[in-house]
Amino acid sequence: MRILLLTLLSLTACFSLKAAIWYVSPSGSGSQNGSSWTNAAPGNDLQLIIDGAAVNDQIWVMCGTYFTTNTSDRSFAFHMKTGVAIYGSFAGTETLLSQRALTCGPCSTLSGEIGSAGNSDNSYHVVSNSTGIDNTAILDGFIIENANDDRAAAGSEGLGGGIFNNGEFGGNSCNPTIRNCLIRNNAAQFGAGIFNSGHSGGTASPVISNCIITGNTAYLGGGGIDNFGLAGNANPTLTNCLVVNNTALERAGGMYCWGGNNGNANPMIMNCVFANNMAIDGGGLVSDRENAPPGSSSGNSNPTIVNSIFWGNTATGTGDQFFLIGNATFNATYSDVDLTDQTSPHELTGPGTGNLNIDPLFTNSANPIGTDNCWLTADDGYSLQNLSLLINAGTLTDAPLTDIRDSLRTGNPDIGAYEYQTPSVAAVNELKALSFVLSPNPASEQLTVTFHDGEIHSLQLVDLTGKIMFATSVQQNETIDVNTLKSGVYIVRIDGISVERWIKK
Repeated sequence: MRILLLTLLSLTACFSLKAAIWYVSPSGSGSQNGSSWTNAAPGNDLQLIIDGAAVNDQIWVMCGTYFTTNTSDRSFAFHMKTGVAIYGSFAGTETLLSQRALTCGPCSTLSGEIGSAGNSDNSYHVVSNSTGIDNTAILDGFIIENANDDRAAAGSEGLGGGIFNNGEFGGNSCNPTIRNCLIRNNAAQFGAGIFNSGHSGGTASPVISNCIITGNTAYLGGGGIDNFGLAGNANPTLTNCLVVNNTALERAGGMYCWGGNNGNANPMIMNCVFANNMAIDGGGLVSDRENAPPGSSSGNSNPTIVNSIFWGNTATGTGDQFFLIGNATFNATYSDVDLTDQTSPHELTGPGTGNLNIDPLFTNSANPIGTDNCWLTADDGYSLQNLSLLINAGTLTDAPLTDIRDSLRTGNPDIGAYEYQTPSVAAVNELKALSFVLSPNPASEQLTVTFHDGEIHSLQLVDLTGKIMFATSVQQNETIDVNTLKSGVYIVRIDGISVERWIKK
């Protein structure tokens, strides 16, 4: 059967003028040549299918579990391929990609759980990508779990349990696209969830969107993600991602960024949540531009954080939310960052335009997946409650059009990975968002609230710490005396669901 499959792959690659779709299921079916769901290739041949696919081919993978190997060799891993899109989480009846449903999160699992029970003999990596991979290599709709690279960190060992993107050394690059994935329960010395290595003149800058990175453990640093740009470049882009409940036994529970020796570790973090990660230093993130060996600092470690949340991370040492080394920076705008435990020099860089420092009012961060045990549903723990001041508090500039659940972001986007969804009229008939205008804005003495429905509404004026400065009821075109308020940025909230930002001169 494997010979027939190889022959079909070879013939398709040579003669097909149309991109092919290859089908894979856990046990295979029919002739197992991968030509249809009826003749799906078996899971043991998934890497064979990837290797044999031609540029612009797609691989559709049915729900189920796919192991890195059926042997005890821990070095086996799945490898992506430039020009090939690997899509998971199919029921096995779809004829169009748009028919695939991710309504409970991904259901195709790439697993490093080989050998005996427990992780002591698990695969070092679940996915390992080498140089030459660009963003046309797509991995979409998978659970990636149970790797354990417990080897001593040396060379390329001990790095990247769930996904290792290896673009190290001069002129090399590894920049895959990773979407709609749940990366969980992996371990490694560094970068337990994802390790991006572009050191020594290389580049590792993957594009990661709508992913959940949770429950990973680094024996040293970077529980969720590690960006290793020492004398090179590691500049990933994260959009609509959760980096939550990860642990590092030393530094950076959520993410480590190292750009010393004239390197660059400058991730772009847009509409993400970093919460409940743990480490000794830098519970949420470590930004480091110190050289190796230490003693001086050069290069760049400048994470850019927009429309994102850093909240509830903990450090037993210093810097619950972030920890800075060698004059590195942490640039956040239109974000909600808990600064309670951030002492000099571990402080925000730049003006911090649009930032908040208030409880985000998560739905239930103690139960991220929700009571329905399904990701990407209404009760997800890191979605926002209706009274959250993060609703409509983000910036439209470069913001994604949809959120982690693929729901449209309307108006000014919410801060975080989830866009608040107003309850249906049937569920809460009386709850309606009100469109209103504040003028002048900025104002010094009087503020006029304009709307047009002729009703009376409740209004709260809230400062950026979450303190309610006053509450009243208003009619359309009503003017409020604000002369006694201190200068600064405030949130005007009507009926608990409609919010606008206002500046007091």
